[in-house]
Amino acid sequence: MNISSSFEHEIRPATTADVKGVATVHVDTWREAYKDIVPREYLAALDVVTRAERWLKTLTAGTPCVLVAVVSDAVVGWIAYGPSRDDDVESRCAEIEAIYVAPAFWNRGIGTALMSEASERLYAEGYSEVTLWVLKDNKSAQSFYVQRGFQTDGSAKVIEIGGAALTEVRLKGRIAV
Repeated sequence: MNISSSFEHEIRPATTADVKGVATVHVDTWREAYKDIVPREYLAALDVVTRAERWLKTLTAGTPCVLVAVVSDAVVGWIAYGPSRDDDVESRCAEIEAIYVAPAFWNRGIGTALMSEASERLYAEGYSEVTLWVLKDNKSAQSFYVQRGFQTDGSAKVIEIGGAALTEVRLKGRIAV
């Protein structure tokens, strides 16, 4: 167990028993973190049950790897990672596909603990660098990543969420353990 900000938390691989918790964190975090970025109608329509069904398929498939942060038997955060899905990076470059922490646990060390554990596991698998995509307008998330050594690599793409065209930028960092 790790101790941070006066509460105990555990970082462990997600299981199918975690799908509701993972889905709840996913929906709650999207609604809070993206409230001024993603169309409100889209966020309001997010559904934990539907998201849990998707997560059950993902966890059953085993890819990407998913770790959860648990406090008092409740999932309070998660990170999904694996080999990079981008064609323009080296084979020793991994990707953090997503990381979300329940808003009540923001700024309490959970995100850092998830990033550290994922980095250790990726390093053990032979990866030396990691990338991630973040919405250009999500300055809070970008700050979190930059504080952990990530830098923009100049790549950007436009994605569609809820009918809105949003720009994502790619950040890259060295895996340090």
